[in-house]
Amino acid sequence: MSKHHHLTRRDFLKLSGAALGGAALACGGGSKVLELTAVPPSAGSAAPPIAPLAPGEAADAVLVNGNIIIMDAQRSKAKALAIKDGLIRLVGDDRAVRAVAGDSTQIIDLRGRTVTPGLIDAHCHLSACGLLGTTYVDISWPAINTIAQMQAKVAERVATTPPGEWVLGAGWVTFDGRYPNKHDVDPVSPKHPVMLINQGGHFAVVNSLALEMAGVNASTPDPGNGRFLREANGEPDGTVMNHPAMDYFRKLWPQDLLDLQAMEASILSPQAKFASMGVTSFQDVYTRDMDRMQAYFDIAKRHEMTIRGQVMNVLEYFQELDGRIAAIEAMRYEDDFMHFAGGKCQVDGAGEASYTNEPHNGIAWNISIWKPKDLNEVVRAFHDAGYQMALHAVGDAAVDMALDAIENAMNKNPRPDPRHRIEHSILNTDNALQRTKDLGVVISTQPQMIRAFGDGAERIWGSERMQTMIPTRTWLNMGVPLCLGSDAPSMPWWDPQTTLAASILRITLANKPVSPEQALTIEEAMYAHTMGGAYADFAESKKGSLEPGKVADLVVWNDDPYTVKTADLLNLKSELTVVGGKVVYQKG
Repeated sequence: MSKHHHLTRRDFLKLSGAALGGAALACGGGSKVLELTAVPPSAGSAAPPIAPLAPGEAADAVLVNGNIIIMDAQRSKAKALAIKDGLIRLVGDDRAVRAVAGDSTQIIDLRGRTVTPGLIDAHCHLSACGLLGTTYVDISWPAINTIAQMQAKVAERVATTPPGEWVLGAGWVTFDGRYPNKHDVDPVSPKHPVMLINQGGHFAVVNSLALEMAGVNASTPDPGNGRFLREANGEPDGTVMNHPAMDYFRKLWPQDLLDLQAMEASILSPQAKFASMGVTSFQDVYTRDMDRMQAYFDIAKRHEMTIRGQVMNVLEYFQELDGRIAAIEAMRYEDDFMHFAGGKCQVDGAGEASYTNEPHNGIAWNISIWKPKDLNEVVRAFHDAGYQMALHAVGDAAVDMALDAIENAMNKNPRPDPRHRIEHSILNTDNALQRTKDLGVVISTQPQMIRAFGDGAERIWGSERMQTMIPTRTWLNMGVPLCLGSDAPSMPWWDPQTTLAASILRITLANKPVSPEQALTIEEAMYAHTMGGAYADFAESKKGSLEPGKVADLVVWNDDPYTVKTADLLNLKSELTVVGGKVVYQKG
């Protein structure tokens, strides 16, 4: 992975401009009482009762002399814990834990280091991360921030690609305040069709040859809620918005471009990167095509997952619903490292095309991706089949539409505790906030969006609406279940450290504060990034905290995230990441 996906403290301030081995870690840490959390305590959050280790039964590993943040309902801390058969078996003081160590037990002296549960990335696109730099030319912002840099990266791939074959890329944001167009790409790709997807995934730029191959010209109508951005004479300028327009070009890609082998590689390769950042579980909420679903399940069947995954299948068109659930159930595989959670629909697009109740200054404000009737049917189908739905909603009208679909499904089939989700939920009316609470909807959001896109949001929505973005404190105070994620690679920063810092700082790249009264504390943010993610996945009795009976997924940090300055969270590093009692990352 390229280095720019980790944000250092300097970058952040500038932009704000295998079993356990006997590792001995350097000193550090501290102790304090935790505050309220961003997820309401759940009666089912504790692990099932587990018998203590029997006399003479030794732990596989013990961690002692540490600052262990348990993340339980009492917000407890401990000095030591014991692991047996991949589970936490004992948490307590050094004396009690050392007593269950035998001759073969691996003993890790933490030397005061802080241990937390493994971070759960509740909204990412892990397989898309794995395509960057391989299938896709990596033109990710902020490392690539000029047209010339983008052209150079594309030219490199063109030079090694036979004429007539597709060149794909991903990661751009804007260049000098504008979107790229065909005139920026044509000079370096006269003989290759090119499609470059933006970082958020809702826009792309294609070159003239790609437009010609797709038959898109001045007389081509916009495909429903998609848009071909145009020049003054009506000719498409090469920028396309929303998946219906982007799919004009995707359907021309050769089938072997993203075959099962490529998909498997894209899933396997990013896991080490995520583990190195302290992530032990991820939720990939954009497994659109069935090959991607199959790849996830096949890897899990071979027991090749190193961190835990949950996947949600995306439907972009109503017609895709026909037979989809049955097809997934026919291929699905489930174990402790992989399971299928449900469906995903995008109610609107990015900020420029956010579906809002009042006009905004973006490209389109009054179009949704889905028709309400169709969305209702998709949500109800997954609901009736016993699955969750995750609904992408940026604008307040999109949030309203998502809530309507969820409420419709719950009213017609009131099964208990479905935990449907809204992803992002950036703009909300007061009524929507209350409905979110009343319906038990889980909010899966990414406060680092304020950092990356807050200034653009002010241009699109105006300063008043911009100040209502991502109301985390309001959700918390209302008792709305909240979980956090990176949205990688649709965000420039993949690491949970940036998410935690952004949850507290809430400032844009231009250093404009965005409703600072909505800030979380580090305790609340950490809880939302652990137990919150577990709750969103119906897994709060299995992971998310370091309680006896739960899986031994944990991170040993180089500093105490609860006592460092907020900006220094960006320097927080995993010294050791453990999943199911096995080391998946250790600092060299």
